[in-house]
Order: sequence, then structure tokens, then C-alpha cells
Amino acid sequence: MATSICFFNVNNFFLRYRFGRKYPGDISGSSYVADPQWGYLPPYEKGSFVPFRPEQTELSAKAISAGGLPDILCLCEVESLIALRFFNEKNLNKHYKYALLVDSRDYRQIDVGILSTKDILQIKTHVDDLDDEGNPLFSRDCLEVVIGLNKSGSKRLTLFINHLKSKFVDERNKTDEQIEREIEKANQRRLTQSKAIRRIVRSKFPGSSFNEELFIVAGDFNDQPDSPWVRPIVKQAGLCNIIEELPEQERWTYWWKSKNRVSQIDYLLLSPALAELVKGHNITPRIERRGIGIRGFYPSGNVNPQTTRIFKTDDDPHPKRISFEFDRFDRVLQTRQHASDHCPIFLEIP
Repeated sequence: MATSICFFNVNNFFLRYRFGRKYPGDISGSSYVADPQWGYLPPYEKGSFVPFRPEQTELSAKAISAGGLPDILCLCEVESLIALRFFNEKNLNKHYKYALLVDSRDYRQIDVGILSTKDILQIKTHVDDLDDEGNPLFSRDCLEVVIGLNKSGSKRLTLFINHLKSKFVDERNKTDEQIEREIEKANQRRLTQSKAIRRIVRSKFPGSSFNEELFIVAGDFNDQPDSPWVRPIVKQAGLCNIIEELPEQERWTYWWKSKNRVSQIDYLLLSPALAELVKGHNITPRIERRGIGIRGFYPSGNVNPQTTRIFKTDDDPHPKRISFEFDRFDRVLQTRQHASDHCPIFLEIP
């Protein structure tokens, strides 16, 4: 029986809390805080927290479940394990038996996590791995998760779930020179992380096991396949970027609204054995785009924008123009809300 897997950047999935004046379970009240500006996270019970953007959360759930909920759901930009469990319980009908997330060092408190109907057999986090200068390698994580694809656990899939350094630079009160330095620093960080993931994968699967075992490097790499900053993992690790099996105009996972451009920055990189297995069954990935937003409508009633451009790199001199008038969920068209600026990627594993 096939196993379905999905990777999705749910775009700032935070909860809002009904703060407590004392920590959960404090019967004596000795921890009580009188200052209204301070408080504690509430107990894990109904009514203690709600999603930050309920409509977006509902659309994210719709994008994930429209073709049937996958067996394994890898997510990034999730605030906490509580948020991950809340999403499963309130929006995914408690479909998943297991939820896993390790708090990272990210100052935005956005983490990678996983929901699974299949048994989680092993986990390993890399939040405390350091680079050559003694700094954390990953602000989020490279989360290793071993999944049992059958009941006995004899058939296994290893996942490496990632969210690499963003290209975003806060340009406020910065000179052009300072901005350029920040951009270069972010690029080098992404390059260091890409090399680290390749090293982690090779360490996990040394020698012939690299070509024999089933594993996937999944994640939002915040860069396109032809970028030099992610080349070590995308192009030089011996893995298969399964999205390249799609027609060229379909190889995008992210819409940059302000510049009206699309590109692939989200990945399912398959091990040689898994790529052979998937291709042998003529399986290609499915990218769910109906949750992608729009700017609005033209007086004619056509979607604005009608077209977009697909970029292979940031400085692609010849981006191809493609249609942006694909089907969307009714709520996207009615409210102009979106599930995310990213698209979930689905894959069946025979």
C-alpha cells in the first residue's frame, strides 16, 4: 500500500493565548502575577488559545486535505508543538496519531515539525549543532525522523526536514553597503547550511547505504535550484529533485506577490533508491496551488495578475511568462485570503 507524503510551509502559523496570571497547575497561587503586562502560557485545555489567522489556517487545512490527507505531513513556520497539535486537532480532524516538533533558536519562533499516521521510530535534532566558529548551524533545525512504512517497521523512510536561512534583509535605516553585507551574510549562511545537510545525510547513510536506503531531504530552502547557495544539497549531493519531473512551467512552489514572480524554493529531494522506485511506477509530485492568493480582479473580472514570470535564479535574465489564472478555492477568490505564499508538495511512495 502506498504512503503519501507532503511538505508545506504554512506561513507564520502562530497561536494567540489567553494568558494566565499563574503558571498552569499552581494550586497555591504562589506564582501569581499582579502586573497585567506579565503572565504565563495557559494550561493545555479548550479555550486557552486560538489561531493567529483563522481564515488562513482553514485554507491551509483545505490545501493539505483537498486531495485527501497525506499519511505524513512535514511543515515549517509552526510556532510550537502546541500549535502543531492544535492544527491537527481543530483543522485536520485529528487525522494524525503522532506530532513532533523541537523548539529551535529562531528569533521568530518558527519551527519545522511533522504529523504522521505512521509510527515514528527514531528522531534526531540538530538545533545544537555548531559551525566552525562556534555558532549554531541551523536557526530552525535539520530534523531527522525515521518513519515505519509498514507495521513491523522493516520498511523505513528517513526524513530530513529543513527551513534554511531566508533572503529577507530589513533595509530600514541601513546604507546600500550595509544591505549588501547583510545579503551576502544570508547567502553564506544558506551555503553553510546546505553543506551541513549534505554532511548529515552522508553521515546517516555512509557507503553503499546511500544508494540503497529510502530517504528524503524536505524543506523550504529559500532559494532556487540553480542558486550557488543551495547547490551543495540540491545539485551536488546525489539526490533527485523530483519536481524536475514536472513540465518546466509547473516547477514552482512560491509566489512573490510584490514582484509578481514565482520560483521553486520548496523541495522533496529523493535518495537514489527512492527516486528509482517512484520513477519506476511513473509517479510524479503534485503541487496544490488553489490556495495561492491574488492581488484582486480587473474590471473585466479576470484575476489580477493574469500572468507571472518563473525565475530559475534571482537574476534570471530570461524568465518565462506563464499563466496565473489557474483554479483557486472559492474562499480565496471571495476574500482574497490565501493559505500561504507557498504551495504544498505531495508525493506517493509505492
